[in-house]
Amino acid sequence: MEIRCEKNKGYMFSPKIVREGNETTTIFNGISVGTIYSVYGTMIYGEGVYYLICDDFEMSNWYPADLFSVTSGLLPEQWYFNYFGQSENLSTIWGYYELVNDEKHFDGLGEQEPDEIDVFLKRKNEMYN
Repeated sequence: MEIRCEKNKGYMFSPKIVREGNETTTIFNGISVGTIYSVYGTMIYGEGVYYLICDDFEMSNWYPADLFSVTSGLLPEQWYFNYFGQSENLSTIWGYYELVNDEKHFDGLGEQEPDEIDVFLKRKNEMYN
């Protein structure tokens, strides 16, 4: 799956919080308008959809889907899916095995833990190389 960055400025908070009046915006410095990125995971968190990409800093990070357009919707064969039920947090996730099935990896990737980044880089190379 590939996406093109259409904008790098957007709402900092979830759609629900924006509807409640908090329209704080942020500039996402890790992505560049016009650049195409490979997607390594997709999640629904709260009411928002987010993509896991390797950004301009070569870091794995989640970005709001509304900053991008899909240029190729073809999903890698190695992707898995999990549904956690309706919640205000993570409810649905697609991606490589550890991302979907290992909470320690999911949390550690968000915290940029070296061991979890190594797993991400391994899966990244398997998916698109």
